[in-house]
Amino acid sequence: MNWKPEIRKGAGPIYVAICDALERGIAEGQLQPGEKLPPHRDLAYRLGVTVGTIARAYTEAAVRGLVVGEVGRGTFINDFDNHRDDITRLVVPEKPQPEVIDLGLNLSAIGEADEILRSTLKDLSRSGSLDALLTYQPSAGMISHRAVASQWLEGIGIRAHPDNVIICNGGQHGLLISMMALAGHGESIATEQLTYPGARAIAHQLGITLAAVQMDHEGLDPAALRELCETKRPKALYCMPVLQNPTTITMSEQRMREIAAIIEQYGLWIIEDDVYGFLAETRPRPFASLIPERTIYLTSASKSMAPGLRIGFLVVPAKLSRSVQEIVTMSNWMSPPFMAAIVTNWMANGYADKLIAWHRNQAHERQEVAHRILGHHAEHASTSCYHLWLQLPEPWRMDSFSATALREGVRVITADAFAVKRDHAPHAVRLCLGAAHSLPQIALGLNRLMGLLNSQPKPHMDLQSIGYV
Repeated sequence: MNWKPEIRKGAGPIYVAICDALERGIAEGQLQPGEKLPPHRDLAYRLGVTVGTIARAYTEAAVRGLVVGEVGRGTFINDFDNHRDDITRLVVPEKPQPEVIDLGLNLSAIGEADEILRSTLKDLSRSGSLDALLTYQPSAGMISHRAVASQWLEGIGIRAHPDNVIICNGGQHGLLISMMALAGHGESIATEQLTYPGARAIAHQLGITLAAVQMDHEGLDPAALRELCETKRPKALYCMPVLQNPTTITMSEQRMREIAAIIEQYGLWIIEDDVYGFLAETRPRPFASLIPERTIYLTSASKSMAPGLRIGFLVVPAKLSRSVQEIVTMSNWMSPPFMAAIVTNWMANGYADKLIAWHRNQAHERQEVAHRILGHHAEHASTSCYHLWLQLPEPWRMDSFSATALREGVRVITADAFAVKRDHAPHAVRLCLGAAHSLPQIALGLNRLMGLLNSQPKPHMDLQSIGYV
């Protein structure tokens, strides 16, 4: 890139003038979304300024939302449409296509929850506290709801006083709150090299850089995390230790203890995303139990009970409680008390545990179908969750495989939606087994995919002609 900004003289600092020139270049079309900016040293040489001045200019540009930095790759003009495309792939379509089997959306199956809801609504209608559900409540949620959640969380090894439990609008909202509390514009958060696309979208909108940590067969690599802490000094680590999305990897407790030691050594925070942990029949101790004073723990009823229940729970250290509650107030004021009443009623009456047992059984049944049909292609996939990670055989590439699958009536999500470094995305796709309505429908979709895996991609495939682009 040969861009050399026109620096207009003024009373302000030179780094601000460079950033102003960058903003004009974007507005005038000289710089395009996704375009890589010159390295600090190159631009400093062209302009006759110090490398530190360029670094400050790029940081100011990140604060303004003009650019985004990617660790190990450089600084790029912000491409909002690109990130919106990743999220769009995960959105439930307003008009579903009945001819398409959706193995893309990672939803939990719907089973007995509807009958339980009918009963719960009757119980709530007969209670004497409906007025409390119709008025404003504290931003953290009603204390009675938080007390029930606190007791329920003890069942998975998390001891949390109700004062440290904060109710949010599901996992995505909880993640937004957590990132806002722990990092600001121009700062970084470490995460697995393949991570939840919603985390990428949030970080992008907040001007936070996600720093990719290499993974191995046991998840996040402690040595890679330590090296990143030495070189990049991230503010926090976001990770999913149990049934990771998209890889389904569960860390061992020994691995988690190694990571916890690094967190304490470098003074990081952890955002522990445990939205799939309920599906694991055996699991390691959570970070929230190992190092509770450094951990924001996140779980959600949207996965463990029913997708439409947009209620999540954060367990936060006392030191962060006030700032987190202020962010809840700013972003949402409070989560709906009525919906929280439904979820905590299910927790208190045993319905939540009943639904979790049902989900575990459903996940096992659906994974058995997948393993039977996909054979060795699914040999590394967990049998305990609703999704699996499918590494594509040569010569398939993820885009051509996804496009061909859609032409065959099956929707999947490609690896680039999860890759922190998009150009390092493996040729793989995530398959989700929860959104399909029945085992026969899952089997039909997987058999179609198996047919593709056993075939060769067609040369010079026109992706636009089949509606993929």
